[in-house]
Amino acid sequence: MKNRDKLEELIAKLRWLKLPSMAQCVEELLDQAAKRNLTPLELLHRLCDEESSGRLQRAVERRIKAAGFPEINTVDAFDFSFSLCRKKLRARFLALLELGFLARGVNPLFLGVPGAGKTFLSRCLAYRACQSQKRVVATTAARMLNELSGAEIHGDLERKMRRYVKADLLVIDDFATLAMDQGQAKLAFEVISERYDHRRSTSITTNRPFKDWTKVFPDALNAQIIAERLTERAEVFSLEKGYRMAKRR
Repeated sequence: MKNRDKLEELIAKLRWLKLPSMAQCVEELLDQAAKRNLTPLELLHRLCDEESSGRLQRAVERRIKAAGFPEINTVDAFDFSFSLCRKKLRARFLALLELGFLARGVNPLFLGVPGAGKTFLSRCLAYRACQSQKRVVATTAARMLNELSGAEIHGDLERKMRRYVKADLLVIDDFATLAMDQGQAKLAFEVISERYDHRRSTSITTNRPFKDWTKVFPDALNAQIIAERLTERAEVFSLEKGYRMAKRR
C-alpha cells in the first residue's frame, strides 16, 4: 500500500508538471524496469521517449483539428490504377508528399471533371502536412469567401484574413466554380496575392480550365492575375475521368 501511495503521488506530480504521457505510462514502465533489470538511466530515457512521442501526437492532432477537415483522406485509399491519367500522375503526386514543395512555395493545382478525385488528393496533401506539424487550412471557396465577407462587414477582416494568409498550406476546394460578386472577387484576390508575395503554397481544386475563369470573376483582369499567380510556381494535375460515377455503375 505504501508503494502504491508513492506511485499515485508520483503520477500526480507528473500531471502537475504537465507531463501527461509520463503519468500515463510510468506504472507500466516501472513494472518493465523491475522485470528486465533496467537501469535508472534506461528507465528515464524511456519515460522521456514516451513524453516526446505523446507531445508529437497531440501536436499533430491539434493541427488536424485546426485545419478544419470535413473528412480525412489518405493516399493509401486512392486508386491510382483506375485510369491511365491517374497512373501518369502517381509519381509526381507521391513526390509532393515529401512536402519539399512547401519551402519553395509551389502550388499543387487539381483540375478536372466532378468526381475525378481532385478533392481527395488535395486533402491527402493537407493531412500529410498536418502530420509534419505544418499550419494547414482546408476549406471551400464559398466558405472562405462567405466568412471573409462577413468579417469585413463586422470589422474583423484583418483577423480572419490572417488564418488564410499565414497557413503553410491553404487548400481551397471548388475554386472558380461559382460566380463571384465584386466584393468576393476582391477578397479572393487579396488571399491569393498575399500568399503569392510570401511564397506560401496554395492548393486548389477546380472544374473550370483557367481560360474560363473570366466567366466566374466579374473582372477579366482580376481572373487573369489570380490564375497567373497560382500557376507561376505550380504542379498541375489534370484528372480526366470521373471515378465516383464509374464506381456507381
